[in-house]
Amino acid sequence: MQTDILIVGGGISGLTAAWQLQNAGLKVCLIEGRGRVGGRILTQREATCDLGPSWYWPGQPLIASLLNKFEIPSFEQYSKGKVLWQDAQGHVQEYPMASPMAGALRIQGGVGALTQRIATGISAETLRLRHVLKGLQIQENGVCAEVQSPDGELEIVAEQVALAIPPRVAGALPFAPALPEATQQLLASTPTWMAGHAKFFALYDEPFWRELGLCGTAMSHRGPLAEIHDASAITGDGYSLFGFVGFDAKTRTQLGEYELIRMVTEQLVRIYGEKARAYKDVILKDWSTESFTAGPRDQEPQMHHPKYGLNPDLGEAWAGRLKFISSESSFTNGGLIEGALEAAQHYAKETIGAEPLSVDAERVPHTASMAWDWL
Repeated sequence: MQTDILIVGGGISGLTAAWQLQNAGLKVCLIEGRGRVGGRILTQREATCDLGPSWYWPGQPLIASLLNKFEIPSFEQYSKGKVLWQDAQGHVQEYPMASPMAGALRIQGGVGALTQRIATGISAETLRLRHVLKGLQIQENGVCAEVQSPDGELEIVAEQVALAIPPRVAGALPFAPALPEATQQLLASTPTWMAGHAKFFALYDEPFWRELGLCGTAMSHRGPLAEIHDASAITGDGYSLFGFVGFDAKTRTQLGEYELIRMVTEQLVRIYGEKARAYKDVILKDWSTESFTAGPRDQEPQMHHPKYGLNPDLGEAWAGRLKFISSESSFTNGGLIEGALEAAQHYAKETIGAEPLSVDAERVPHTASMAWDWL
């Protein structure tokens, strides 16, 4: 199979790049190892729970413009009421400050509503699910990608390959010729944001915490949840609390899902009262077990946001043939949804032939940053 551009990874960066390049008339093939699109974005539809990224923020123009283009509403994170604090001994008290998530924005229908909408603009011939990249090799007629498809082994030859997958996942692939040693080390040392984390959701019929004058946010030094927030849908179709599990991947595995859920339940009761025990369902999503997201070095949760901006020296052989366009490639919003869109838009514009767009969400106003509209 021959194509102009092969994009690897069907997260929001790969989807956006494929959608824009296809609309510009280029022959594109997008492969995704999972049986779904979205990558680290995953919305549990029935409860509208974002198991991956949940928020975006004012001053992030690309996601705002996409939501506007597709007429997808957004709403502010619920933050009305008291914030609670649980100390290391388990004592619960009122936190003296407002919710740290006040002003954050969520997408109606979940972030998955956006990735699904982008995917609908990509032709069936372009997007191929359950296609796993096994290696890349430079040949006379282009870059040959060895792919495992549902129907067996497949070779895709492209003029250029764009890797919209976590750098550590990309770095574990075989390249022929090999990437420069410094580049291999850079890929291996670049953390995948949130790859080592797990999220827990408790679903309820009513938002009982709001009736207690609480916004739902609680911070804990005891755990197992380190940070909890109201994750309810704006439509009133369901209510939920979600939290980031503070234990590392090894501890989570040792405890097992049943014991972890029991411990979380008791913590919720200690913080919010006995009504917290009466959930109708729970969801536990451990991203450290996802091979398309996390590798061995991603098993420890990231406690602080790393400095991103992946721009490796590929050496003479791979220069112009290989690009990295995951969220970690963004210099201004690396690891975030906005960063994934920045990387995708920059790559698409560069490939189409226009001058690449430089976006600085802190300094560039919305109108100025959108010098190149979505195709």
